[in-house]
Amino acid sequence: MRIIDKTPLVEEDGSISAINRIKGTLQYGFSWYPDLQAQQKVIDIFEKKLDKKFTLIRNLTLGKSKITVPLILIGTPGIQVIFVTHLQGTYRAKNDAWGTISGGSLKESSINLLKRTAKLSKAVRVYLERNDIKLPDGVEPILLSINPALYISSVRPIIRIVMSDAVDRFVASLAQETPVMSLEAVHEIVEALVNPRPPKPPSQAKKEVPVQDASSVSAGMKEIDFAFEGSEATGAPLDAPASVRPPFKKPRQVARPPVKKAPETYLGMTGKQLAVIGVMGLALVCLLVTLILYAVLFL
Repeated sequence: MRIIDKTPLVEEDGSISAINRIKGTLQYGFSWYPDLQAQQKVIDIFEKKLDKKFTLIRNLTLGKSKITVPLILIGTPGIQVIFVTHLQGTYRAKNDAWGTISGGSLKESSINLLKRTAKLSKAVRVYLERNDIKLPDGVEPILLSINPALYISSVRPIIRIVMSDAVDRFVASLAQETPVMSLEAVHEIVEALVNPRPPKPPSQAKKEVPVQDASSVSAGMKEIDFAFEGSEATGAPLDAPASVRPPFKKPRQVARPPVKKAPETYLGMTGKQLAVIGVMGLALVCLLVTLILYAVLFL
């Protein structure tokens, strides 16, 4: 299996230095490093069971958007967007509802992994369609657990859920599925994702899009909470097929905002990041001094 890793702050050998780990935690949150570890466990399983007909793209940012997709598996059986979770505990997935079960009652989680995975899958589909890629079976969203301590009670969830004890069977089934596209199509899709072509200039012969189409664009964007660059120029909601999209508008001239000077960095870290590390270090020193004084005075 071919692996294309777009994860930031990772060394050439796949390792993450202590400095980069701190930077990644400050920039992406405390779950960043555990998420990468969970992804790596899944990748190791995929590598053992999938052949060269499959390509796995890791942590790809789609074009110039801010949408980062954890894992995109592309092979002759189709395309899967996989969100790997390291959560533990008891959860319930009913339709599009996601939450924890405590005392027999359901508590909605602040982050709905079902909807998030579905939106990531939709983002990949829309992105490929806008790059003139025809998908025979669409893009399948999959929530995959790698932690045996996680139990999910599923009632017709909107996406496919794979538990930790079924990962091996899931990967083996992918290798045996009937192909729906050729290897050439797989390479074309991978190339469109990793090295997208620049957008075509709008044709002057096309008529301007009616004003009422702008509202449909906004509605489509709010529905999935993201928008690609140039989505307003298409004049169509993200759900609209390529064949029925209205023509391009004539691009408007927009004044460029003033270029902000990049903040000075030291060891690749900004002043705010260094300040946070300094505060954490000072707190650690105070704790050590307190422990030493306690040991000297009372022990």
